[in-house]
Amino acid sequence: MKLSLTPSSLNGTVHVIASKSLSHRYLIAAALSKEPSILEGLMESDDIDATKHALKALGAIIESGYVKGGFPNVRHPEINARASGSTVRFMIPIAMVSDKPVVFRGEHRLPKRSLAAYETMFTSMGYRYERLSEDHLPLRVQGPLKPGNYHIRGDVSSQFITGLLFALPLLEGDSRIVIEGDFQSQSYVGLTVDTLNAFSIEVNRTDSGYFIPGNQVYQPLHVNVEGDYSQAAFFIVAALMNRYPLRLDNLRRESKQGDRRILSIIAGMGGRYEWDQDTLVVHPSTTRGTTIDLADIPDLGPILMVLAARSEGETTFTNVQRLRYKESDRVEAMREVLTAFGVFFEATDDTVTVKGATTFKGDITLDSYDDHRIAMAVIIASLNASGPVTLKNAEAINKSYPNFVDVFKTLGGSASIFKEGDAQ
Repeated sequence: MKLSLTPSSLNGTVHVIASKSLSHRYLIAAALSKEPSILEGLMESDDIDATKHALKALGAIIESGYVKGGFPNVRHPEINARASGSTVRFMIPIAMVSDKPVVFRGEHRLPKRSLAAYETMFTSMGYRYERLSEDHLPLRVQGPLKPGNYHIRGDVSSQFITGLLFALPLLEGDSRIVIEGDFQSQSYVGLTVDTLNAFSIEVNRTDSGYFIPGNQVYQPLHVNVEGDYSQAAFFIVAALMNRYPLRLDNLRRESKQGDRRILSIIAGMGGRYEWDQDTLVVHPSTTRGTTIDLADIPDLGPILMVLAARSEGETTFTNVQRLRYKESDRVEAMREVLTAFGVFFEATDDTVTVKGATTFKGDITLDSYDDHRIAMAVIIASLNASGPVTLKNAEAINKSYPNFVDVFKTLGGSASIFKEGDAQ
């Protein structure tokens, strides 16, 4: 699918979709309880569907927001995580609570995304961890996990730590997660701990990581999933570059989501916003370049680079290395995107420098690189282009925000959908 995008202005109210991070976590925790939970407002996307299918393969019953589980109960020995890194990294330790072998598969770029943190840890502990190709997936693992000390690097994805935090409370004895080196993306692990606490699971922070008592029981929960700041970020940036303010509801003002930091970042750049009771109102603003550390907020990288490209002066992004190992190499993808828009973009191993431009070039064709966040960043950037923009492989947005284009058009955005190969 490709989109033909014409420069336009947005106006109105966005009902922010449910947090993807919390939707994954609530689903998993609910599926680990033997009693039914009710999860209202779950995000609907390819990634969340992947987690639902994985949980069903391990014995959970999921019907809309009704979730009931109780592991270990391997119904299907193969799990396709599709293109969801969260799904595969969260589910591997959970599957290993069972003593039955489970094969994990993936699609698109996922088989090449690193699982080395698990491979190093589990093989050193004597567990079965067998790659079935030269890539990281397909993979065969087998437990049962035993209580003990689990050593893992802190400078890799926090998703590995989250997977362990879900599984270890189910074991018969106490365990520790020992985090080695710099502990990055702590806010995402914080969301996991908050979720565990909500389902009556005790996790204790220590100087070196986490202490997890064993023999715990996940209790059911009835909860409404709050809105997603990482998805709201696209419309927040659109409003700053826009002719009219945008209103965003379904955001929790005091959320613990790490990507809530978008608000302090834009404020530091001169962006104006205010809260009208429970609605965030973002105003058109003249923003200035700054320095932004992406170590704990890698998902905000693409859209913040778009904002930097429309801000006065120069913006430097630090700790960008992890962006290279997402659904695409997001540093390279954004270099090609912004360069095509006529913006100065320079990258080193771990930094990116973007110089603000007064306008974006139009009459260009760009690719999504099969990356949902690149696709949405291009759509928002097209609002300020000097002419039409064509986006190829736009279906990548289905990974996290299937109705993004519909919302964009409802607000006044101009986007026409074509199937690949159709004449425009």
